Amino acid sequence: MAPLFFLHVPGTGDGLLRAARAAFPPERLFTLYGPGSPETHPFAEATVYGRPDLSTADKLRLISDYVAGHDIAFYASHLSAAYLACFDPGRAFALVRAPVAQVLAAYRARIAKDAAKDAAKDASEGAAPPSLEAFIEDKANQNVQTRAFGCAEVEEIALVGIAEACAPFVAQLNRRFGLAFPETAAGPQAEPGPQADPGPRAGPGPLAGPGEQGLSPALHVYIERLNASDLDLYARAAARWARLSPRSPSGSRC
Repeated sequence: MAPLFFLHVPGTGDGLLRAARAAFPPERLFTLYGPGSPETHPFAEATVYGRPDLSTADKLRLISDYVAGHDIAFYASHLSAAYLACFDPGRAFALVRAPVAQVLAAYRARIAKDAAKDAAKDASEGAAPPSLEAFIEDKANQNVQTRAFGCAEVEEIALVGIAEACAPFVAQLNRRFGLAFPETAAGPQAEPGPQADPGPRAGPGPLAGPGEQGLSPALHVYIERLNASDLDLYARAAARWARLSPRSPSGSRC
């Protein structure tokens, strides 16, 4: 049987990784994140980041062959699994977030990460974090959810949820695949990869970053325009979720 494929949107549903690690033995998990990340499987580290001589197609083939040949039960990555030959959309799931909320969450994570890196340095040596305007205009921070889906289709994968209904999503995930993930599993967790503890904070402070309520209507529209593909993806995912779970309770946002 094909593994479960988690099309992992950055910063959304991170706790599902922790739930998977509690549910499956380590040899049955395959995760692919950044180079040097403790969340990246050793074979993925060696193949994707340690073999510059290989083409992308060859790397995908080797990853797919490894997953298919090693009885992997759970696969997760910010890089879409849909490009793997072993990908089965009937065993795939994803959780998406409204684009403005996703961008702001990513910006807050960036500020916190930069602050943690600078904590061990002299304050005068630390570079200033990017402004929100610079962050949202960087193409690397745009339409990241669409990139996580890759060539996967919202209507074809087994289950797509929205961040406004985390607990009902996990309940459906459990029923669909016979899992026992806690309903809090899709809530926010630390981004996979090396993390430094920024230490205690007094009040929200600058690390809290902006919230949607603090955005001007014009900036809200501008972020959506820069993330038009993600806006379309979210609309389709929300419509499908409404059909799958028309009575999902509100107030379970992650």
